[in-house]
Amino acid sequence: MGTIFGWPSLAQVGDSTVIAAVGSDDSLLLFWQPIGSQQWNPEQVTGPGLTFSVPSLAQVGNSTVIAAQGLGNSLQFYWQPIGSQQWNPEQVAGPGTTFSSPSLAQVGNSTVIAAQGPETSLMFYWQPIGAQQWNTEQVAGPGTTFSGPSVAQVGDSTVIIAMLPDNSLVFYWQPIGSEQWNLEQVAGPGTTFSGPSVAQVGDSTVIAAPGPDKSLLQYWQPIGSQQWNSEQVAGPGTTFSSPSVAQVGDATVIAAAAPDRSLLFWWQPIGSQQWNPEQVAGPGTTFSSPSVAQVGDATVIAAQGPDKSLLQYWQPIGSQQWNPEQVTGSGL
Repeated sequence: MGTIFGWPSLAQVGDSTVIAAVGSDDSLLLFWQPIGSQQWNPEQVTGPGLTFSVPSLAQVGNSTVIAAQGLGNSLQFYWQPIGSQQWNPEQVAGPGTTFSSPSLAQVGNSTVIAAQGPETSLMFYWQPIGAQQWNTEQVAGPGTTFSGPSVAQVGDSTVIIAMLPDNSLVFYWQPIGSEQWNLEQVAGPGTTFSGPSVAQVGDSTVIAAPGPDKSLLQYWQPIGSQQWNSEQVAGPGTTFSSPSVAQVGDATVIAAAAPDRSLLFWWQPIGSQQWNPEQVAGPGTTFSSPSVAQVGDATVIAAQGPDKSLLQYWQPIGSQQWNPEQVTGSGL
């Protein structure tokens, strides 16, 4: 389990930091570290030749769950009860259904997955915790979805964001228990240039996306409002990957790669208008889009490093010091 390929996915599961990534042989790998420990523990979720997209990782109920694109453009799902060593595979959707990296979250009492479907449609799958049946919905028809989507629970709704063919940014929301998807335009044509990231921060929906000329933009909307507000987080020439957004403590945080393959981080206290930039790692360190989350009392970021290594960076909330760790490979 020496090297990885592509963008890792990071989350807190139980009392551990967990990271999922594709191995160099198209296997699916998981690495976990108890909070406070210095030891990374590797697991192979699937064997070689079975995983063909960036995975999406979350805690759902009392399990670690992962979704990824499988053989023949299928959608695959893997779950493991916390404390178990057994991975359980399920096929969410068969061959010819899935044409992007999926995005996975817990919404209410269900696992939900969003992915680009055939003919650039937007598909949504959900399964009540403890059930064995996956339910399928088409959120948007052919010709609508030109990025991997991002899904989250915000308030009492499932929300999905994606990029349209004219580089606009759209938002879909569905109240938990409803069958109706509602569409909103977040930003018009020519504003969005890669996959966006969505999260609930405080009482708002928050979206991060690369803007024109490789700038970094944030959009936010108070829950229950119909008004989208936009901010420039970083100017032209700053953002060379899809960003990752999360709430950490009482702040919005965003991580992205810079043009010299450094790793950058921005944070903004909830209610503030000031973005604060930090360099997490210097030039030549970052070779994928990063993944950011709160784990315990720290901000944690995972990214692919040099030579297909997997690197983690952590910073206690309130600290100014970033601490690097090599999870696997030979990057540091």
